[in-house]
Amino acid sequence: MKGGLWLALWFLASGSEAASAQTASTPPTPAEPAPVLGTHPIRLELGGYFHHVDRGLGNWRGLEAQLWIPTNPRFIPVFLVDSQTRPTGTQQTYGFFSYLNWTDSFYTTQGFSLSPRRNDTAVYFPDQRYDIKAHWKVPPQKNLVLAGGYTYYDLGSQGHGQIFNVGTIYYHEKLVLEGNVFINRNQPGALVSASGSLAAQYGIEGHYWAGVVLSGGRELYQSVSFQPIDINFSSYSARAFYRKWLSRHLGVVVFFDYQDKLEAYRRVGVSSRIFFEF
Repeated sequence: MKGGLWLALWFLASGSEAASAQTASTPPTPAEPAPVLGTHPIRLELGGYFHHVDRGLGNWRGLEAQLWIPTNPRFIPVFLVDSQTRPTGTQQTYGFFSYLNWTDSFYTTQGFSLSPRRNDTAVYFPDQRYDIKAHWKVPPQKNLVLAGGYTYYDLGSQGHGQIFNVGTIYYHEKLVLEGNVFINRNQPGALVSASGSLAAQYGIEGHYWAGVVLSGGRELYQSVSFQPIDINFSSYSARAFYRKWLSRHLGVVVFFDYQDKLEAYRRVGVSSRIFFEF
């Protein structure tokens, strides 16, 4: 399970960028594979993204930063900032995320984010979001991880909701596989929908990682802008990435995104980052 900590960086980044590219009504839940016990270098990651969205929704672009401090093998804090701009305006979100290793076989991930509103036309993130997920490494090899989690998000006057998820992660030499199922309950209306994701990554820490994430499901929520209207449509997405270390302390990563909300819009995007380890 070597490199599991920085593998988590990719999954978390995937989730946060997916959030930035979606409406506030359906925030995704990022998945975090098992970190490796032991210390790692501090990582600062800076980058940006650009998405083209059809049906008159324009171009979405953003800047983001992540700071990982894995100097303590038991508690690993992560700080995240994302600023997104669309034709309707700009909004920022600020997040904190952490690993807590309780034993060699059990750990939890937890976090929260806050997204101040400048105006009601530029709302791209939940006002508040809270996540917790428990992971158990199945003995004796501990290369299979079972997980279950819960998310609460508040969209202000648009409503709120919960996400329940179960998943598994499997490690085999340079290959890592992950699958998740999500049950979403949105208010108002107590509407329930489901989605899922599959991910694969191959590589070795300190050299390169390459991977892909496939996800899909149904979005079901109630719009309350003027009168209650049930919104119901299917969505699927794909993301590919490549991370490369250029030296011991410097590297780059690129992402390619495709999303199709079948009755809403189609989005194609690219993002890139540079990371420093010290």
